[in-house]
Amino acid sequence: MRKRVLFLSMLLSIVILLCAVFTACDREPDSADVLVVGTTMNVDSLNRLDSAGGAAGYNFDKIASSLSQLTAVSYTEEGYRPLLCEYAVSEDGKTLTLTMIDGYTWHDGAPVTIDDVEFTLASLKQGEDYARVQKSESSLTYTLCGMYGKLLSKISQESVLPRHLLIDETKQSLSDEKSVVGCGPFKYVGRDKAAGTLTFSKYGDYPFAQSIAISSVIIKQYGSADVMSLALKAGEIDMIFNYGSGIDDTTYAALQGSDSIKLYTSPTKGVKKTLFFNNQIVTNKNVKRAIAKAIDYEKLRRDFGSLSAAPSKEGFVCEGLFGYKETPDRARDIEEAKRLLQQEGYGEKRKFRLELLVHSGTNDEQYAQLLKPQIEETGMVEVVFIEKGSDWQSYMQNGRHMASLATITAKGYDFEAGYATRYTLAKNTSMLDMANPVAHGQLLIEDEAGNTTEYGSIVKAMANADNENALKEAVGSYQDYIVENTVMIALFYDGITQAASSKLTGVKADSLGHILHVKVFEMLKKQV
Repeated sequence: MRKRVLFLSMLLSIVILLCAVFTACDREPDSADVLVVGTTMNVDSLNRLDSAGGAAGYNFDKIASSLSQLTAVSYTEEGYRPLLCEYAVSEDGKTLTLTMIDGYTWHDGAPVTIDDVEFTLASLKQGEDYARVQKSESSLTYTLCGMYGKLLSKISQESVLPRHLLIDETKQSLSDEKSVVGCGPFKYVGRDKAAGTLTFSKYGDYPFAQSIAISSVIIKQYGSADVMSLALKAGEIDMIFNYGSGIDDTTYAALQGSDSIKLYTSPTKGVKKTLFFNNQIVTNKNVKRAIAKAIDYEKLRRDFGSLSAAPSKEGFVCEGLFGYKETPDRARDIEEAKRLLQQEGYGEKRKFRLELLVHSGTNDEQYAQLLKPQIEETGMVEVVFIEKGSDWQSYMQNGRHMASLATITAKGYDFEAGYATRYTLAKNTSMLDMANPVAHGQLLIEDEAGNTTEYGSIVKAMANADNENALKEAVGSYQDYIVENTVMIALFYDGITQAASSKLTGVKADSLGHILHVKVFEMLKKQV
């Protein structure tokens, strides 16, 4: 009898314990210090050395970079900011020095040193990214090949690796125990494969740990975006995270208008489609402005953009980027377009002939078919397509086009002096570090006599800026020039939208549009 009573008592204790565990799990999203994050990124491996090009460890590496890993410097809309390292540019702009900030330790207790930074940045290419590098006791000094911002951009994308753990490791030999060690605000605890969760807890020795209200982060994997959005609505998770992208249009539509959800939208650096004028041929500023005024940007966004797409700016540079200055949204004004054309002597009998280079077999064709009737509605412009296939790029680079369409990638945006200057510089400029420039805009930086043009002065100032104030001023002049001369027209900016519970405060998107990143935790609070 006693054994039976003891057995029943033990069984009851187990049931109560299990109920407590399950209840605690149910309460996790309602705990003020626990952040539950949903993702459709399936974690196949914890191997951060096997993460290149979407390999098995890619998803874990990107999740870890948002919670437990740090870069030497970070990029914000205010410019580059120290993270593990202070940085300084010499007065002549020829060297960049990274100096280790004391106080950071790896999650195994070892100090983070300049040796770790050197080990990580060995991936930079000498002769391309820098001319040479010299290490002192706690600093790395790079002699630059070009503008300091180019090197900082690459540095800001590399999570610093623990040299003492990885120096002799390969992706074939690396253990999970070593791979998960970081130096950020949260330390990897473990994963439950059956439940599809990864758990990170606050690292007490993180220099800013006292400023962080969140004690643990649980990453919960979902098989579909639909189920995940329902979980956010139901309060089962606090936010959605998918590296490199936000929520899709279906999820956006499902969450829009919900009082319990807040959506955070950021325009992207890349531009899905830009209309370029060949500014060596189409020189009349009023004509270019008239064509810009004839375009129906809202229709283009509806037909070709996502629900996250943002309006184009006359200054071209989108919000959230360093050096952005407020310029008007581009908007259709057909009457103003007619007025500008009439002012330049055009009318129904004397129309301006706009030859638009179209890369056949691409979505240029769909954009061109929509743009043609919009522009021709002025009654004073005739749009003629110059359709080219495999010879499209050579035709453009030889400068025979009047206007062209192009997609600007985020990587391409950063070439030359940055801010999409790669796409504007003419082929015969000496500034280009590429054998085959894109050359849509055909803006010379020097005239035939070798004198620097107005545009050339601006681009050179951007490329040679040796501090943030100088760069900001030059980028401001760049935007003013584009407004004045209608160099190019971003038809719209595609965007990234992130979703989170309205219970979260202090949420701010980083330069990639993410709301889950290491610096946000110093501001993030959760109301229950």
